[in-house]
Amino acid sequence: MKDAVVSEKDAVKEMKRIKVDPCGVKIMKDKAVFRNLRLANLRSPMANIIKEQMLSEGGDAAVHTLVVSCKVENSDVLLMGTLAQYKKVIEKMNLQPMEGRDIAKRIKKLLKQ
Repeated sequence: MKDAVVSEKDAVKEMKRIKVDPCGVKIMKDKAVFRNLRLANLRSPMANIIKEQMLSEGGDAAVHTLVVSCKVENSDVLLMGTLAQYKKVIEKMNLQPMEGRDIAKRIKKLLKQ
């Protein structure tokens, strides 16, 4: 075998080829899948919260430049992360008030597409 780039869809197959323990495959499979998700028209405070949550899990979120100071009312948000990171962020957003739970539902819905 030589060095190679392995696609997301082939990551589990590659782990099995390497003979990774089945428990390890189960743990790591969601770390191998990266998704960019756009959330439309979030209020600036919620855009800040989701960005903080993504950063805390090792992902990121791109927001309007004035979101940090809340000088814009709303912003679209581009989330960038792995399935494993999104699972943790969804759990945390479900602990937020109503709007946070709504964002968690929106992320889950996008990940099912």
